[in-house]
Amino acid sequence: MRNKIAVVFVASLLGLGGCSSGDMLSLSSDTRDLFVEPSEAAASLQSAPICCEQLAQLSYKSISYNYDAEEELDARHQAFTFKSGKSFVLAYKLPALNTDIPVRIESVIGETVFAPTVALLSDSFEVNRVVPASSFQYHELKGFSGNKLSAAFRINTEQREGRARDAYMLIYTTDEARSKSTQIVHPERSRAKAQAKADPGIPDPLIPHSAFGLVNVTLNPDLSKGFFSDEAWFGSSNADPSLAIVEEVQPSQAAQASSPTLVAPVGNRSLKKPMLEETESFYNKLIAEMVKQGEVEKALKLVEEAEYAGSRTARGAFIEAVKNK
Repeated sequence: MRNKIAVVFVASLLGLGGCSSGDMLSLSSDTRDLFVEPSEAAASLQSAPICCEQLAQLSYKSISYNYDAEEELDARHQAFTFKSGKSFVLAYKLPALNTDIPVRIESVIGETVFAPTVALLSDSFEVNRVVPASSFQYHELKGFSGNKLSAAFRINTEQREGRARDAYMLIYTTDEARSKSTQIVHPERSRAKAQAKADPGIPDPLIPHSAFGLVNVTLNPDLSKGFFSDEAWFGSSNADPSLAIVEEVQPSQAAQASSPTLVAPVGNRSLKKPMLEETESFYNKLIAEMVKQGEVEKALKLVEEAEYAGSRTARGAFIEAVKNK
């Protein structure tokens, strides 16, 4: 799927002169069926059988702490009737790690775009929080990163007093979101800007929202740096299990969530209760891998994060890994 995304990006960068908006955003043959006319996608959604009547009956895919994939949303996926409308849906069972996990959701913009809404559910399939479509910000094409709608937030996988853990995640769209469109910067203008050339003055196209799309789901987007990033929390709570549209997050909050904040030194944090044995093992394994790769600084960052999350063995695992190197 990664090569599909690359083709989408390159297609939006090359051969754009004198093209219509449809030609301008032409995609490869293996992704074009995801960016059909919105009316065609809507007809497919309308005729799709309803998978089930309750959230607990959805088919959930179990994912790990470092899950990273592009997901095709089309008629091959399960359809569910939410209070906000019928939608194809991605449903995930989240890992239980006794810590908070940053998440980034990106929807690729082609000739159409899927405008996501994200719902985080408890173990009993009650709605903890909803991140509405309005919280997804437009990001202009840059280099090999194409036009997209994107939001970043954190999920809580630890059961805490007064707050249910996020055990499941749904990605779907709403009738209201499908009725709207997103204005993007014309790729010719983006290319001119990147090359320090004069703005060609080409009108920016409006991209209609659709029931189909291509969505990138990334847990721990900063894990490659060797530690868990600290993303801002956002999303509204909603006790209605039918997932009504809830109060929307203000754009300023969404913008803040797109930029990781600095992680405070572990000395300024109070130690949490001991973490689960499985989580201890996960941290210790990752610390050992960083040391083996010569990434000592990253390993130390992991030690700090693990201790903040409640680890009692991370520092010892680091010392042992250094001895055995």
